Amino acid sequence: MVVKIRFGRGPVVTRRKGKNSRIATLAASVLTLFSLASVSLGMWRVGTDLNWAGDFVFPQGFLSHWQVWVGAAVAIQYSAWKLTRYARTSIVEELAPVSSTESAEPVSAIVNV
Repeated sequence: MVVKIRFGRGPVVTRRKGKNSRIATLAASVLTLFSLASVSLGMWRVGTDLNWAGDFVFPQGFLSHWQVWVGAAVAIQYSAWKLTRYARTSIVEELAPVSSTESAEPVSAIVNV
């Protein structure tokens, strides 16, 4: 007796540009939250240096400097911005018409002013 196992076809792999736009948008949102957390830690450290706030969570070492936290926030927010731009360009490419000969009849619009 011969048993043949047949598997269904999986998802088709394409080379279209920006196919990970949803994940890029999600990652940009999460990175923005991390950026806000980093800048808040930086401001907390500035407040500790000026005796406006309580003790900082890292009293010594590399992470005890406000410049590190603000610099990290800037770098994280820059990468979130780049991911958002990547996601936006792929959405624009998906919405763009393939050719101008698709719609032969003119389109009219009514606007209430």
